[in-house]
Amino acid sequence: MSADSGGRAAAPTEPTEAGPTRTAPTPAGTSTGPARLTGEALRARYDRATAGLDPPLAIVDLDAFDRNADDLTRRAAGRPIRVATKSLRCRFLIERALARPGYRGVMCYSLPEALWLYAQGSSDDLLVAYPTVDAHALRLLADDDDARRHITIMVDSPAHLDVVDRALGDGHAEIRVCLELDVSWRPLAHRPMVHIGTRRSPLHTAGQAVQFARTVVGRAGFRLVGLMGYEGQIAGLPDAPPGHPVRARLIRLIQDRSARELGLRRADAVRLILDLTSLEFVNGGGTGSLESTAGDASVTELTAGSGLVGPTLFDAYTRFTPDPALLFALPVVRRPGPNIATLFSGGYVASGTGTPDRLPRPYLPEGLSLIGVEGAGEVQTPVRGPAAQRLAPGDRVWLRHAKAGELAERFTQYYVLDHDDRTTPVPTYRGEGQCFG
Repeated sequence: MSADSGGRAAAPTEPTEAGPTRTAPTPAGTSTGPARLTGEALRARYDRATAGLDPPLAIVDLDAFDRNADDLTRRAAGRPIRVATKSLRCRFLIERALARPGYRGVMCYSLPEALWLYAQGSSDDLLVAYPTVDAHALRLLADDDDARRHITIMVDSPAHLDVVDRALGDGHAEIRVCLELDVSWRPLAHRPMVHIGTRRSPLHTAGQAVQFARTVVGRAGFRLVGLMGYEGQIAGLPDAPPGHPVRARLIRLIQDRSARELGLRRADAVRLILDLTSLEFVNGGGTGSLESTAGDASVTELTAGSGLVGPTLFDAYTRFTPDPALLFALPVVRRPGPNIATLFSGGYVASGTGTPDRLPRPYLPEGLSLIGVEGAGEVQTPVRGPAAQRLAPGDRVWLRHAKAGELAERFTQYYVLDHDDRTTPVPTYRGEGQCFG
């Protein structure tokens, strides 16, 4: 089956250029481009650059992507940034980020993904962020001496070590592992009845971490090389929710106290583990917490991904404002009434809490919103607002996804737009025939 011009069907693994022009994307590291456009001027630019393409389609504005990349390194204050692949799911974008100063290594979300990226030459430093129970992938890792030296898997309990031993058998090759520390905030003397943050590792205290580290170090077939902690209550929780000033102040208070407590606890855990064995890295942070994590002297590297493309969930932070770099266009197909236009497709709802903030958001033209009783639908998405009155069938509306990487599951290719308004299609993971869950 061939791909349609929006890249939504099965795409060839070697995409051909399409669109208004046929030139290669701008080399990584160049952020010299036109002045930032907004509103109707930005919409006109996107419409003009993709005039020869049929929506639905998705674009990456490389000028915005590069500006975001520069801002992340500024916020990282000299710490290298590991690229979170889950937030991109496109090798071109992953490799573009890695080619820039201040970026080193990737954080994958599955072991099969890490094996594939390593085989493609995308990175030689791959950390799998979540524990794996994929026996087949573990056997592939163990059988590839080169991959084993460059891929690190996540563990937080002896059960994870048992999974590896069962998959590989006695006397298996040495597997690099990283210990995950729970870096959520428990204000009641570490008691779990009040838990603010993501539900990840059971290793919350420094004592629990070093006890498990002893288990790893004493177990044949494993090498402890790193420690990781994702402070979701800071990195993934906007501190300036619009229309909620009291909640915003409470969030900032929680984040400040959590960061201070974590700085002491993580430092204790690192110190105790270093008395036991050496570590190659201590990883922390996310797009929303780069400043506080970079201020922790025990951390050697940071992780970020969403901040490169600027999804809507990252609009409400006081510390930074990423440019929207990843957008998708839907065509107007109906005008069912005054100030209402119906778009084709668009039900690209983000994972998570199932709340309205997980819906895509109309972006250009300005002044449009989803209709509450329909939201974003699989085959149609109505939008309303004064701007809808000026839309006709065949026009397009530009929208933004709530999350960074999940849009790549909807499109087999992105059209990257360089500073000369040239577009080039590049495959997403889906476009390369890859789906990692």
